Amino acid sequence: MLQLKNINVWYGNNHILRDLSCKIEHGDFIVIVGANGAGKTSFFDTIAGKVMPKSGSLILDGVDITALSEQQRAGMITRLFQNTQLNSVGTLTVEQNLAMALYSRRTAKLVNGMTVMPDQRAKQLVENLAMDPSILKKQMSSLSGGQRQLIAFVMATQLKPKILLLDEPTAALDPQASTKLLEYAVKFIKKNDITTLLITHDPHIALAVGNKIWILENGVIARQFNNEEKKGLNPDQLIGQIDYARLTHE
Repeated sequence: MLQLKNINVWYGNNHILRDLSCKIEHGDFIVIVGANGAGKTSFFDTIAGKVMPKSGSLILDGVDITALSEQQRAGMITRLFQNTQLNSVGTLTVEQNLAMALYSRRTAKLVNGMTVMPDQRAKQLVENLAMDPSILKKQMSSLSGGQRQLIAFVMATQLKPKILLLDEPTAALDPQASTKLLEYAVKFIKKNDITTLLITHDPHIALAVGNKIWILENGVIARQFNNEEKKGLNPDQLIGQIDYARLTHE
């Protein structure tokens, strides 16, 4: 379980997270929604250790991790960004990226000899994604956004994390690629019982996946819905939708 107690984050004179407190139970799949500037990214940055709170604490499985750096938390908390280029190394092959993720928690530094992994393991990983094994020898930069994000998800979960942060992973993808990524991710998360938080601007995604919805407003979790409560919601009750009728009229 991860508990955040009275977290305050400031950027200059801007008070971003305001005495934010919450509990994330083991096995939760929580979808985070909110308008731009509500504090969603800062919330993830604080959990991952990229941003240190001015006050408050983070307790993971009974251990205070508040003072741990992003690198120190990396073995317990992994993150998938919306920008596919941040999730992998474009100049390395798919196989090398998978190997890099596999060895990421070892104390030895990454060297050329560590950028390979057992052929059968690598082949099985991409076949699970319904990809041809020949993709293993291709550079990550040559893949489509959807392919690269799927590989990045595998990289983030090869070594099961205690907390998985999905930071708008479909924002840069088309609907078909988004569907494929989410379908694979949801099944994988459920099968492996991975505690997950997902940020999205798409209210339909928020209603379709996960067991809880949290709405961030002005740096606090303003509303929470459990699995039963979310069944009675419609997309407009979350963060609203584009007024297509108004656009058509204009």
